[in-house]
Amino acid sequence: MIQSFNWDDIRIFLALTRSGSVREASRRLNVTHATVSRRLRILEESVGIPLFERVTTGLHLSDVGREILSAAEDAEASMQELDRRVFARDTQIAGKVRLSMSETLFLSLLHPNIAAFQELYPMVELVLESSDQMAKLSQREADVVIRITRNPPPDAVGRRIAESPLGCYASKGYLAERPRLDRWISQSYEGAAKPVLPARISATATSANSVQVMLRNGMGIGMLPCYMGDTDPHLVRVPDTKLISDNTMWVLVHADIKENRRVRVLLDFLYEAMEGYKAVIEGKRPLGS
Repeated sequence: MIQSFNWDDIRIFLALTRSGSVREASRRLNVTHATVSRRLRILEESVGIPLFERVTTGLHLSDVGREILSAAEDAEASMQELDRRVFARDTQIAGKVRLSMSETLFLSLLHPNIAAFQELYPMVELVLESSDQMAKLSQREADVVIRITRNPPPDAVGRRIAESPLGCYASKGYLAERPRLDRWISQSYEGAAKPVLPARISATATSANSVQVMLRNGMGIGMLPCYMGDTDPHLVRVPDTKLISDNTMWVLVHADIKENRRVRVLLDFLYEAMEGYKAVIEGKRPLGS
């Protein structure tokens, strides 16, 4: 039965399997809700057997759907490997290359370097994805990623850039009129959630960017990566506080595509740029000092 599928059929089938709904599958595939519904109807008509059971909670695989799932996943893996191998043999320094990094890192440090890269390689179309999640390199969700992690994926190669600790920051205005009991700006992240000094939690945010803005506005004290806090002219480290060890910053790429010319020039550019930022990332000196 899997021989009756084309690659687009397999993508639709797997997206529906993993999401459990037409709406979510359409979002993942970046197509319309109507397109996924139509393709599913055509797919099931072509094989002559329902692949999903329609229930109130969404779509569940039928017995036949479960039988072919592993074959569909194998086909997906083969197509992804083919895509990586073809991409790896591309010798042109022109065309798309996907770079994934956190928005905090882009805004705090790397945005001037990205502009400089574009000037050096004007024919390379840099597709920048702002995300804190590790992109699936095997599926080419990104070609190159910059991530803070203790456990890089096993299929990734690259370079360890620096340790990335957290520091305790506040605005100068807050420290000038510091209350007897400090106000703590908590972040929904283990290393930055609890106060590291006597304080009451006065606000909680889900992103480091939001915490940074709250600290700038004098709302309290909070934790940020040093590359954010030390490069923000509106913030200072809170006296008598120590850096807290957190994670390691890496530049990573899938082993299959590391010799692609566009990937290679981007890697070499990032390695040099990030080496210049090592002391800033590790909290050893403010940017520009």
